Amino acid sequence: MGVLDTTKDLSALFIHQVHQTPEALALEDQDATYTYAELDRKVADLASRLRHHGVERDSSVGVLLPRSADYVIACLAALRAGGAFLVLELAYPPELLADVLDDARPSVVVTYRAETGKIKEGIPLIVLDEQAPTTNGTSKELSETPDESDLDKLAFIAYSSGTTGKPKGIANPHRASVLSYDLRFGLSDLKPGDRVACNVFFVWEILRPLFRGATTVAVPDEVSYDPVALVELLRSKEITETLMTPTLLATVLSRHPKLGDRLPHLRTLWLNGEVLATDLARRALKALPKVRLLNVYSACETHEIACGDVSKMLDDEAPYCPVGPPIDPEHTYILDEEGKKLEAGSSGELFFGGPMLARGYLNRPETTANAFTPDQFDESPGARKYKTGDLARILPSGLLEITGRVGAMIKLRGYSVVPGKVEDAVVKHLAVKQCVVIADGDGLERQLVAYIVRDEESSAERPVMEIDGSGRSPAARKELSSRLAQYMLPALWVEMKELPTHEVSGKIDLKALPPPPRETLAPNGLNHTKDSIGVNEVAEIWADTLHVSRKSIKPEHGFFDLGGHSLSLAELAARVSRTFGFRVPVARLADPTTLEGHVQTIRGVRDGQIAAVQADLPAVLREDSLLDSDIKPPPKAKIRSLKEADTVLLTGATGFLGAFLLNDLLESTSATIICLVRFANPSESDVSAGVARMRRNLIDLGLWSDAMMERVEILPGNLERKRLGLSSDKFAELAARIQVVVHAAATVNLVYPYAALRAANVGGTREILRLACLSGATVQYVSTNGVLPPSASGDGWPEDAMIWVDAVPEKIPDGYGQTKWAAEQLVYEAGRRGLPVRILRAGTISGHSASGAANAWDLLTALFVESIILGYAPDVEGWRAEMT
Repeated sequence: MGVLDTTKDLSALFIHQVHQTPEALALEDQDATYTYAELDRKVADLASRLRHHGVERDSSVGVLLPRSADYVIACLAALRAGGAFLVLELAYPPELLADVLDDARPSVVVTYRAETGKIKEGIPLIVLDEQAPTTNGTSKELSETPDESDLDKLAFIAYSSGTTGKPKGIANPHRASVLSYDLRFGLSDLKPGDRVACNVFFVWEILRPLFRGATTVAVPDEVSYDPVALVELLRSKEITETLMTPTLLATVLSRHPKLGDRLPHLRTLWLNGEVLATDLARRALKALPKVRLLNVYSACETHEIACGDVSKMLDDEAPYCPVGPPIDPEHTYILDEEGKKLEAGSSGELFFGGPMLARGYLNRPETTANAFTPDQFDESPGARKYKTGDLARILPSGLLEITGRVGAMIKLRGYSVVPGKVEDAVVKHLAVKQCVVIADGDGLERQLVAYIVRDEESSAERPVMEIDGSGRSPAARKELSSRLAQYMLPALWVEMKELPTHEVSGKIDLKALPPPPRETLAPNGLNHTKDSIGVNEVAEIWADTLHVSRKSIKPEHGFFDLGGHSLSLAELAARVSRTFGFRVPVARLADPTTLEGHVQTIRGVRDGQIAAVQADLPAVLREDSLLDSDIKPPPKAKIRSLKEADTVLLTGATGFLGAFLLNDLLESTSATIICLVRFANPSESDVSAGVARMRRNLIDLGLWSDAMMERVEILPGNLERKRLGLSSDKFAELAARIQVVVHAAATVNLVYPYAALRAANVGGTREILRLACLSGATVQYVSTNGVLPPSASGDGWPEDAMIWVDAVPEKIPDGYGQTKWAAEQLVYEAGRRGLPVRILRAGTISGHSASGAANAWDLLTALFVESIILGYAPDVEGWRAEMT
């Protein structure tokens, strides 16, 4: 017999509990407390307002509120009015919120005044911190509320955050929720006096205590993922039960290894959302000896599928803890690719059927049909099963074990890598508390990156690992090499104080991981400490090509001695060419074949190409100054000012000048700013790394604010590539969106010759003009006054002055100025063909006049700094400097 009356809907179950325990404490947050009777009155008042907005069976009520008592009241009121509550997270970015509202079309949204600006006009609102209107706000006749035994009506809609495309609204009926709560009470019941902190999976947890007379304690947003603040709240509120993701638990334990001493009232801890590593489970049991740990596996489409007591399921030899026995074994299926049931112990895809399934995805019949398929194992009319996408098996003990994710394996140079196996080996055999492994790069350049949180306790079996400045750890690779195949060893390591978690789900947020370390370069793109083509750089390419350990390669080794052959030599030539940015013919690598020999060969090819260009620079400049005949704008392209533009493309936003240009564009226009951020092999997966790079730069210059990203889009690209490294479709799509291009990006170096800078500075400008000519966008090209020599009169040059090509090598001695001169010729030619263009020649740019933020790597700045440190300044006759 169940704990709840499973013939009644959620609202009826709450009203029943109100009658049972009217004076018991029902709800609490940082500012308010309500008994069951008081909460019932608040819910009834708001439900009445909702009904006057037309809320009825299967209509939805948007809830855009912080995690608070008001959130709980809004959800209960939506249910009492006969409708469903629609989950709207404050963490949603504006575009996602707009998409959800357009898709769900709620009858009304309940919110606070501070959030109303996020909601487009036309959607009815109930603003809780404003005085309620005296009228009902509608002339609609009120419909009858649905019967409390109607369990097929909609209870709530929650949108998946998703990784691609538009979000999906998961529509759940009352029946699924009621049965789920009843099953959980069978595993771990509640009673008056119990205090449940609702933190992770807030929306799903807030109602459960209210059906058994316990107290729901709402954990505010800012506390949810702050381990120190969260533990203090759990302590001060004398919490007896809560739920965490394993990632959140690991973060908390890293701050409070004796957590049980801090939380003497805690009796039950649910773990959900991720697989639970055995090592973390052991640490949790040790830290919380008086707490019952329950591991749960669930999905919003299915509710709970399995749950078990961690202390009774742990196998020290297994990397992960099972998720427990299936809650509804009759409807839990492990199937092969043909849809046939597998025997116990065999791993296959997990499907789940029965009465706890969601209806499907709102307004997505095809998606619903693909995910919810007919259940051939259930003879009930209309029986369905849900495709979880997870791999699982039933152990001999009857426990369900999640073994992976369909399609989640990393493909690496032809090998399949299961990240969990690598993560488990790292935590078991190194002094590491947490680890997540991802793949970085594309194609043959793809490599594993391990993000770790160190464990302060180490031993001979779990030694401390050292990570060098380039992100490599020979010691870690050596320790793991006897336990993992070579292709499974992480190439790069990133140490973090804690792993980032998703603001909504609490799971590890892979998108928020910082980019892996790259070779440390000065801001002008040059490594002044050594030649960028050295033994280590070429050896890394050898290691990736030959699939061998880097540490096994010595300078005297021959490529063919380590297993190379003619095909892999061709692959090596392609990798070398991509890595260093110039073509290295295969034949040049055929002799000599030693590592040291290859280093000298590659340097020779580079230097030879540069020498060839520099030997006849005027001829190269003439050729580079010719604009391709197919780069021409549409007829009658009109110049557009920045204030007229809806969308602006900005290059160079990760540089000094570009950062201030971005800030000015955001302050002086209402346009969306697309920032092109350079990556060697750009792809959409680089967006988060691009955001991190731009954010770091803006923080350093005192310009960053979180609000920036509401109007900024990151576009991974490469000025040195055709079409900026974009596909033809992406290039055309970008051209159609933009009205103005501010091209400020360049490789700036006053030492490198023209040949070393031409690809980015001249070729990149050519591709920018190619882009602008597709739609007739206005181009504002940021050049330099270095395209002109000092004037003989000392009075300066006219604004449109330009020197003749044959005079460039003599009059403009540095390669940077020469490339900007050539790029200007391309811009002028595009203008003559009808493209609206402007050339802006900047001088030496000083620090900001108000904040003092300056380019620390600028030559003049460095001169000032070093002069102050030394106590001496240069005294050069006739030397003068200008600043813009």
